[in-house]
Amino acid sequence: MNEAGSGPNRCDPEIRFDSSSAKILRALMAVIGCGLMAAAFAVFLPVETIAQWHAWLGLGEFPDAPITRYLARSTSLLYAVHGALMLYVSCDMKRYWPLVGVFGWLHVIIGLTMLGIDLTSDMPLYWTAGEGVPIALVGGLIIYLWRKSSNDFGQDKHD
Repeated sequence: MNEAGSGPNRCDPEIRFDSSSAKILRALMAVIGCGLMAAAFAVFLPVETIAQWHAWLGLGEFPDAPITRYLARSTSLLYAVHGALMLYVSCDMKRYWPLVGVFGWLHVIIGLTMLGIDLTSDMPLYWTAGEGVPIALVGGLIIYLWRKSSNDFGQDKHD
């Protein structure tokens, strides 16, 4: 592990875990982080491409206005930043252990909130089923694995 002042944190595959749940948690955090970071490319998409994907997804004609261009790009950027933070935390979970639990609870809250937004926004069923519920379930899985692997990091059990 890095000593204070020895440079930036990096993902250290040599850190040993005592349980498979901690290994799964670390991998889950890293995979989710990388997946969310992929949203960064959408920040730079031409509006025409965004409009084509919007139509392809069955969402009708893309309302090309300053606010929709802003929201599409800024939301993608926020997803990417969130993913970068998750990946960073996964690289040194002992140091950032409390944040792992925060990410889990945030995903539960975000997932349930997105479900409500989807339901009140008349989003297609495939969108509603594929967004909020899976996000909340992954958050629950993070919390479960976080609690189960607390001993790996010298942490007390979280009740």
